[in-house]
Amino acid sequence: MKKTILAFFTSLFVLTGSAQYEFSTFTNTGHGGATTFATDYQATGINPANLGWDYRYSKYHFTMGFNEFTGSVHSTALQKQELRDLLSQAISGKFKDFTRDQKIQAAKKFTDEGFAINADYGSFGFGFITKHAGGFAIHVSDRFQWYSKLGAQASDLLFLGKTSSYFNQLLYLNPVGDTVQINNYQNMSPDSIKNIISGISTIPKKIGELLNGSEITMSWTREWNVSYGRRIFGDSTFSMYGGIGLKYMQGTGYMSVKSENNKLTAISSLSPSFNIDYGTASQTANSVSGTSFPPKTVGSGFGMDFGLNVIIKNCIEIGAAFINAGSITWKGNVYEVRDTFLMSTTSAGMNNYNIPGNLANLMGEGGLMKLVGQKEIKTKLPGMGRLGASIQIKKVAELGVDMIFPFNDEAGNFKKPIIGFGGDIYPFKWLKLQAGYVKGGNYDYSIPLGIIFIGKDGDFEGGIASRDAVTFFTQNGPTLSLSIGFMRFRF
Repeated sequence: MKKTILAFFTSLFVLTGSAQYEFSTFTNTGHGGATTFATDYQATGINPANLGWDYRYSKYHFTMGFNEFTGSVHSTALQKQELRDLLSQAISGKFKDFTRDQKIQAAKKFTDEGFAINADYGSFGFGFITKHAGGFAIHVSDRFQWYSKLGAQASDLLFLGKTSSYFNQLLYLNPVGDTVQINNYQNMSPDSIKNIISGISTIPKKIGELLNGSEITMSWTREWNVSYGRRIFGDSTFSMYGGIGLKYMQGTGYMSVKSENNKLTAISSLSPSFNIDYGTASQTANSVSGTSFPPKTVGSGFGMDFGLNVIIKNCIEIGAAFINAGSITWKGNVYEVRDTFLMSTTSAGMNNYNIPGNLANLMGEGGLMKLVGQKEIKTKLPGMGRLGASIQIKKVAELGVDMIFPFNDEAGNFKKPIIGFGGDIYPFKWLKLQAGYVKGGNYDYSIPLGIIFIGKDGDFEGGIASRDAVTFFTQNGPTLSLSIGFMRFRF
């Protein structure tokens, strides 16, 4: 099941692409901003005030969409071909195991290097606008975010496990079937590694010290969003719009592991479909069992979005929004980590770059963490603020700027603020071209690009885009990204 879950995520990465902040809007991905660009149900989770204004195809009052995918994977530790190989292996469910030398190289590659995954699947969206009451929208989407950055010792432990240089002694099963304790050594043969039972440190350190400078966060939620927006006052010269979104959140997985100044904080709540054996720690937790697809949820909560816009002379749009005010209470498989001395481990370490699929090496029985079961934990949603502005140039183009600011450091939020520039150009009625530049967030910088095909009078939209055009044109570059949607209709 673990391979199935990762294959699901990875299929999104291959078929889709957008950083987390675009939330399934394939029609907005390519221009690097959405605060004043997103319309109808695609404005949910971005700026609900946009639901109140007339958009380019105002003759239609209803919009409906299905199966919109976005996703991206970013790693400065890996080359483009290594990322492609990882995704190909994940889709097939057949990962190639590392040799010991490859494990050592992987540990070095991931030291102090960020690894970010964002995937978003919009299963259904529906919106409609009325002449006097404003616009309404419903949107259902799944969102997965992963971010990790490992210190040197943490990377060595996670990839090498019981053979890590941290363990100066090894519990070894000799040829006659007896267990003996031997010194750890380099250039160990594969046959010798198979006989190692555990790694032992005779001068142990606390986990917080070993993981110092490391961070691993993950969030997987399903959102049921109902939003409303309308004009508050104004005319064709100046008008103001407001909007609000209410959402019910279901949590499939949450993890936050951080160590700063040798102080460790770590909590997790993961669906049983992650297939982690917690051992005796499960006796003190509210254990949830049983695998299924979609995976069982282990938390729930509520959130709200707020938006405010102004339009000047029907061509200049300025918008602001606060997204994700609220929280989730996690009640299933909840664990905190006790910062104890790491004496030994039986973990073999990670055999491939599939870090999210190897959580058992970190959180499971025999892993690096010493877990204590809890009844429940409550976490805030990844709150963020958005500011954007755009200008429409007749029916030919729309250009704009977008800024996003993280308001907390919860799992699923950004490490840094984001600023993006870009726009849309309509060379023909049936074609929209997008381009832009984005800097910040969990990435360094990116050059988004997109192409959208438009049906007669805007009754249909479909296309592809990428958060980073380098995806298509070079063998190097740290990002794989693609966005796709072909089931979006207006009537």
